[in-house]
Amino acid sequence: MIEDTRVVDVHHHFLPKAVFDDLKAQANGAPRLVNDRISLTLSEHLHSVQTHLQTMDEGGVDVAILTYSGVSTLGMAVCRQLNDGFAAIHRDNPDRLYGAAHVPLTDPDNAPAELERAVRELGLVAIALPTSDGSVNLDAKSLAPLWRKISELDTAVILHPALLPQGASTDWSMERSCSRPFDTTLAAVRIMNGVFPEFPNLKFVLPHTGGTSIFLRGRISMFFAPPEVPNPTPLLAKTQREQQEMGLAKVFEERWGKFYFDTAGNGGWAPLIEWAAEIITPQKLLFGSDYPLESHSGATVRELVEMVGGLRLPRQSIQAIAGNNALELFRL
Repeated sequence: MIEDTRVVDVHHHFLPKAVFDDLKAQANGAPRLVNDRISLTLSEHLHSVQTHLQTMDEGGVDVAILTYSGVSTLGMAVCRQLNDGFAAIHRDNPDRLYGAAHVPLTDPDNAPAELERAVRELGLVAIALPTSDGSVNLDAKSLAPLWRKISELDTAVILHPALLPQGASTDWSMERSCSRPFDTTLAAVRIMNGVFPEFPNLKFVLPHTGGTSIFLRGRISMFFAPPEVPNPTPLLAKTQREQQEMGLAKVFEERWGKFYFDTAGNGGWAPLIEWAAEIITPQKLLFGSDYPLESHSGATVRELVEMVGGLRLPRQSIQAIAGNNALELFRL
């Protein structure tokens, strides 16, 4: 559909059947599971490999990286089920379906060993983490062993917002439309200030086109005050000129420029993706369908692929977004 490149979907959800059935039982058979930790739509498409492959064929997607870090909050046993399941699916479907390694943020002492197993032994090509887990945020000091292991593995991290961020309301689906994108934005700020200084080589993919971070980029930079940059008024906002003069802009750009962003989360609204390409460059954008939730059929996946193909960008940039960036980042 997009000439001379494989289309790679980096935001593609899947649950092994055993995990799906357990969640369905917790929901008492309802189509959604909502409790104090999770707000999850239990689409029957989630656990069918054949349905995923058929949808990819109909939608024009060649490769998908399977993730569902939102359920990592359920603990290490569930994460191991995910990792084993994704590895088995890849063995049966090489060159089409790849898996990401999952670990809970609440178990950082045991997470490194599971990541080692998942990446080195099972061959998973990415690491999938939630943007938060209850009161645990990505800049928590307790996560240092996790970041150290990920740096050692040199494997990119695909983030996904917490399915029910702290304080989120489920009224009018606001936990999905508003709270999750904002949780992604908070995670980006925490990473820039509390993770990158010690672990500068980590590579993160921000989901849903960065949540609200692209829109808030100017405001985030106004209050950026890393301790290594002399700043006589660290509590005051800084204009663009002040940021340049004080050396804040250079450090901000260096850290901001480490992020990748996927194209999911906006229903195929092309103006946002074109604006994102201008703000962060096409080389930092990766195609994402958010199947089977944002997109839920071959036709809706195809609409998102066609949206990328129709962007008012040079052909080389479209190819980069559609798949070439992901092929390089995940070494597929």
